[in-house]
Amino acid sequence: MAEALARIDYPDLLQPVSAGSRPAGFVHPMAVKAIEELGFGLGRAYSKGADEFVEQEFDLVVTVCDSAAADCPRWPGARHLVHWSVEDPSFVRDEAKRLAAFRQTRDDLRRRIDGMMEALRRSHPKRKDATLLAAGAGILEDVLRPHGFKFGGVREEKADKRSVAVGQFRRRGRSLELQVRSGVGIALWSTGERRMLHPDYMEFLNASQDMRYPGLSRDPIDAFRRLRADIVRFARPFLTGKGIKDFERHFDERKGAAARGGKTGR
Repeated sequence: MAEALARIDYPDLLQPVSAGSRPAGFVHPMAVKAIEELGFGLGRAYSKGADEFVEQEFDLVVTVCDSAAADCPRWPGARHLVHWSVEDPSFVRDEAKRLAAFRQTRDDLRRRIDGMMEALRRSHPKRKDATLLAAGAGILEDVLRPHGFKFGGVREEKADKRSVAVGQFRRRGRSLELQVRSGVGIALWSTGERRMLHPDYMEFLNASQDMRYPGLSRDPIDAFRRLRADIVRFARPFLTGKGIKDFERHFDERKGAAARGGKTGR
């Protein structure tokens, strides 16, 4: 799961591999399910031993349970070694609680990976807003293109006398609009004249608690990486078009409620 999460959340930064000190010989089906719930698959993942990689050079080696820390071979080619004391969810005896344990472990690993990426000494080059938006669009392209959404390039507009970089992934009257203002990314879902900020759309989908975007990070490009994870997990109704009527109805209801509230306030 840790390898899968690293690939999901930092696909342009990391080349992770995983292995076990005592490989089981199979990928646990509940690990597969826990990752599939995020909208991603485990692909060609297979059970393998740590000895397979011991001669390779790694920037970082992380052991993720106490038994692995004790059993793992030495890593002479690793620049950094880190240990996380994470309980193995497969050891939960109650089958009814085991899947919940896998989900909890998945979420714990995800938080740890985020924290590790913040702790690593990464360079965060200062980018112009247009450059940042172009890089962010590149991160999103692989999850939007299969649904027919194409990026129309970056343009600069003026808003409140300030320059704003703007770009859109569009398909047949609906779009995901991206903006960057002074290094801060903004994402809006739109159909025609109806536009909804990404956090508002996640609230509409009852996904606010699981939303990763924008997150806290010193690197502004991380917001696009986390937006990518949200898109895959939650935005399928919009991308396929099957949820557009609900999207528009919700927008109109909110707009009507706001208008009625404004009149009452006066």
